Amino acid sequence: MIKTSTQNELIQYVYNELADDACAQLESTFMHDDELAEGCSELLQLQSLLDSALKSPHECAVNNILSYSKSLSLQS
Repeated sequence: MIKTSTQNELIQYVYNELADDACAQLESTFMHDDELAEGCSELLQLQSLLDSALKSPHECAVNNILSYSKSLSLQS
């Protein structure tokens, strides 16, 4: 099992938030630790999926907000 500190480092690595020396050390570790390399690969795939996810509200939510807004303007 991957340690929590290593999981945090992997997340920082995936989001390019890891210091250069720590990044190089982690990449070196990938060569010797298949589990760690696989974990990193999974995180990169998840990041890609999240980045490509639908980023707009559902039409029903927009309609509810518009209806609420119209009801407020009618009360004035």
